Amino acid sequence: MNCFRSILTGVCAVLLAGLSLTVLAAANDIRVGQSIALSGAHGDVGKDYLAGARVYFDYINSKGGVRGRKIVLDARDNADSPEKSAQITRDFLGKDKVDVLFGYYGEGSLTSVLQDKAFTQSGMALVAPLSGAALVTLGNVFFLRPGYNTEAKSAVDYFVKQGLKKFALVHSQNSYGESAAQAVANELRSQGLGLLTQQAVNEDDDAQVTGAVQRIAAYKPQAVVVIMESIPAAQFIKRYRQRDMGVRLLGLSQLNSDTIAELAGPQAAGTVISQVVPHPNDLTLPVVRELNKQMKKYRDEAPTHLTLEGYLAAKLLVDALNQADAQPTRLAATLKTLRDTDLGGFYVGYAGGHSRASHYVDINAISNSGRLIN
Repeated sequence: MNCFRSILTGVCAVLLAGLSLTVLAAANDIRVGQSIALSGAHGDVGKDYLAGARVYFDYINSKGGVRGRKIVLDARDNADSPEKSAQITRDFLGKDKVDVLFGYYGEGSLTSVLQDKAFTQSGMALVAPLSGAALVTLGNVFFLRPGYNTEAKSAVDYFVKQGLKKFALVHSQNSYGESAAQAVANELRSQGLGLLTQQAVNEDDDAQVTGAVQRIAAYKPQAVVVIMESIPAAQFIKRYRQRDMGVRLLGLSQLNSDTIAELAGPQAAGTVISQVVPHPNDLTLPVVRELNKQMKKYRDEAPTHLTLEGYLAAKLLVDALNQADAQPTRLAATLKTLRDTDLGGFYVGYAGGHSRASHYVDINAISNSGRLIN
């Protein structure tokens, strides 16, 4: 009996030791909270962005994490709901106690966190929210991508250099559509141009999308800027091309080119889309070669621009955490000092009081085969 008790005691000690190590390991993790649209109108964008981020975090964790601390990404679907996103944020800051917020995306999700006093008083960093809106940034918000005004300037310049002067605009009736549409209108005005017509639509109403096609076509514009989510944008593009094959169509970077090509079919060809990261097939860049290698290892699927953006965002976060000695409480202060940080041929920085780390914009177009090309 004494022998049995000794054996039992030894087994319990081993189990408790293993449990203690597991608890310590979990306590040593860096918890990253993400509220992102994985369903609803923005779901295709959110899924690609998340895929790129996960691939990089998996890669870093396979190498031992950040100074021995593993990254645990807790990505929650806000289903395009500002209210749901706000609740997710409250949970992250409260009972679930994450160390950093990251990669927020979805209609109103950024606004909801900026209006949350728990966030603004926490001192916690929100890194790389997927938005170009011109917002008053309360708290420690660090964008990776440029603002809509920067995208709008590049897009308008592209067409103006081709001699186009007659523009029209269609946009969704939400904060994304209104913010980006305002940026485009302001840029046209700054170049002495105006809009023949500007149509705001409820993109969930198919009749409104069709009506916008008819009203805009009546003005005979040379170019139409389409600021909607990918699925309704594809329907608009398809129907407009059926009326006017010669018109130039332009979308901003939150459009998923694969979705446009799939749903608009042959009518998608020639659609121009501004992009805020390099082409994911540009293998001259170290970060693109790295992404393609890791995608084959962890996902076995071709990367998109949005996948690369998510990958770069995760790489930015890890780089800053490394410089902060893996201490999330020092993350915001560290980010503010970053200058010309090399993420693999893609340089970013916030030094000098900037809230946006990059001003990179590239112009791409959908080819006849449905691929996005420079």
